[in-house]
Amino acid sequence: MLKLNNRGWGLQIMMVFILILMIGLVITAVLIKQNFGGIFGEVLPDTSKSIEEVVVLASQQYQKEYYNDMLDGEKITVTLKTLKSKNLIKDVKYKDKQCSGYAIFSKKNDKIDHKAYLKCGADYGTKGYLEQFDR
Repeated sequence: MLKLNNRGWGLQIMMVFILILMIGLVITAVLIKQNFGGIFGEVLPDTSKSIEEVVVLASQQYQKEYYNDMLDGEKITVTLKTLKSKNLIKDVKYKDKQCSGYAIFSKKNDKIDHKAYLKCGADYGTKGYLEQFDR
């Protein structure tokens, strides 16, 4: 007759081991973030994506203040000049070049969508940017 060995790993010891590994991973990730800016690097504040996000946030504030009761299908264009004059945004720059542009927000099926279109010298331009709306 075989006698069972009760000296192996149990579920409780395995869970403690996994918990210790997870705590180690979290500490390692925090240290990497602090010392090296993340594994793949951080998004710099002057990248095109982040400046477009800033413009979208400003257009959302503008829409809430001035166009809170939009009709379904309505489309509003607001320029960076207007957002600056309402103190919702500061100068927008990409690689030390001044940007101009606009944001369009529209309502469809009770959902409001915001999209920013920027032109920053010859270095960057949002796909779909039309100069006629940037006046």
